[in-house]
Amino acid sequence: MPSGAERWLITRYDDVVAALADPRLSNELARGLQQSLPPEPLPPRWQVTLRTSRPLGRAMANLGPPDHDRLRKLVVRAFGASRVDGLRPRIERGADELFDAVEGLPRFDLVEAVANRLPVTVICELLGVPDSDADLFRTAASVLGGFQADDEAALRTVAALDAFDAYVRALVAERRATPGPDLLSELITTPADGSPLTDDELVSMAGLLLFGGYEPSAQLIGNTLLALLQHPDQLDALRADPSLLPRAVEEAIRYDGPVTPGLSRYALDDVEIGGTTIPKGSYVIVGVAAANRDPDHWADPGRFDLTRPDATRRLGFGLHYCVGARLAALEVEIVLATALRSFPRLRLAVPAERLRRRAGSVRGLVELPLRMD
Repeated sequence: MPSGAERWLITRYDDVVAALADPRLSNELARGLQQSLPPEPLPPRWQVTLRTSRPLGRAMANLGPPDHDRLRKLVVRAFGASRVDGLRPRIERGADELFDAVEGLPRFDLVEAVANRLPVTVICELLGVPDSDADLFRTAASVLGGFQADDEAALRTVAALDAFDAYVRALVAERRATPGPDLLSELITTPADGSPLTDDELVSMAGLLLFGGYEPSAQLIGNTLLALLQHPDQLDALRADPSLLPRAVEEAIRYDGPVTPGLSRYALDDVEIGGTTIPKGSYVIVGVAAANRDPDHWADPGRFDLTRPDATRRLGFGLHYCVGARLAALEVEIVLATALRSFPRLRLAVPAERLRRRAGSVRGLVELPLRMD
């Protein structure tokens, strides 16, 4: 890894499925963190590792049963299908406003103009965060999924996480005193198996919902539209039949999904996967991105194909399947529908080989310049 730490990487589809189902590969990553830390004073990149474990360490995505189940039941109830479906008019209005703002321009950057704005606005609205504070949340989400290129970037990341932590704790105190109609108030006032969530759990939950509800959506918007623009026959098929939008999103998650290289796990015991023993105490990356391109599992995996009959068999997140997946898919579908309806001649403004990818655990584009003429 860039920090010098070593990781095991699992890439084949069947091995990834086995790893995700194996309780010995725990997502409680903090279990081995203290043993792996270098001597004090901690280098800035290790400070990021330690600091990130605090806002997300008690989030359900980083817990196993029974704590995971206790928290997940609460969030699934609060973040259910009816709430997400009820957001459709708000998301459609937001997409229209963002695309209206670039109409008439000779070119625009989809990442900055739309992808980095719409998902965080929706998450902030759900949590009851004022629009004026959305930038703080956007910054926190970006650094959680980013890569620290140097010590200066690492220290900026720590500062952003400190600001997020302080802000959410203040917001929790405010909502405890005066609950509102937002999701954070609901999490505060609804017991999880009879026990209210602690402030630490609420901060972790807010961090998880922010990161899970913003980054995958933001990056998948760009990845999906780029895949379509690079496959004109598939774009034509989608224009001719908009009912293919859900299939386009499913295929984009398989073909160029936002999770890269995969999901982190910690070996609680020796674990044999694919004929290889991973020693107890090892950190493991379960390579979902590679598995979704495994040629032994997918026919012509490097082809982006809206008619692929098995696209829905792409890997999700097992026990920890993202509760925001429905929201992410809805946002991507609405953005695609709005873009294709508003700009029938949308195309890349630069050659595809000049596009740059973000470095980090979420795969996305630094920018996606588009022309509309």
